[in-house]
Amino acid sequence: MQERFSRPDDITQGGTNFRITAVHLNQVQPGYDGSTLVQWLDSTGVDYKVIKEDTYSIVKDKTPEGKTYCSLCSRLRRGILYSIAHDINATKIALGHHADDAIETLLLNAVHSGQLKSMPARYYSNDRDMHVIRPLMTCLENDIRDYASAMEFPILPCNLCGSQPDAHRAKMKMLVGLLDGMNPNARKNMITAMSDVRPSHLLDVKLREACGLNGKTGEIVAMDRARLIRGFEDIPDSVDGADTAGVENENNGALPLSFIENLL
Repeated sequence: MQERFSRPDDITQGGTNFRITAVHLNQVQPGYDGSTLVQWLDSTGVDYKVIKEDTYSIVKDKTPEGKTYCSLCSRLRRGILYSIAHDINATKIALGHHADDAIETLLLNAVHSGQLKSMPARYYSNDRDMHVIRPLMTCLENDIRDYASAMEFPILPCNLCGSQPDAHRAKMKMLVGLLDGMNPNARKNMITAMSDVRPSHLLDVKLREACGLNGKTGEIVAMDRARLIRGFEDIPDSVDGADTAGVENENNGALPLSFIENLL
């Protein structure tokens, strides 16, 4: 996002102007040394804050034997970020989740919870009155790793993330690796699939109805809503039994916004 911000043409040609404050949380993990990160942040010229909160001890103490650290750790860190964001009058929090995170979450929810859901690239938290965005949602983990290495970003180790090899997420990562063996484009295709959902070919009756389809048969019953979903954009007005109220394109024929612009 700093690179995006540094391109003035994007702003002068109608892009969104924004400022960045980087926030790093020192969780007081054993052996923690954030000096290289602070040096790097100083070199970027970006405003930043380093917050010290001993969430590490809380996570280790409160996580039952055999359970993963991820859920409690993420909730604690997210709560701190919300507080800091309000303190500095930020309007959005940008998180670092990437495409592999979204894919693994999709599989985790499907396999272990029986739900088809992943991570949205943008959402609003009513409880915290804050917008949250994920600018890296379409970037693959390996690409980010290669870019970080090429740019010589300081990488601080974590004694919690990845320390439980039997965790379900680690197993989902292995599964995604197997899918890559079947098709080298598997990861990219799964991210594309999350943006190309076809309610008419799923089993969720309520979703079908919300999309202007008959919940049981998948037939169109409300044209204005049906045209908003994939596969029905170009249907003619003369569909039998459908409400043919028109729908205007949100961009009114303008060029589609970039992924980052849509988040901002």
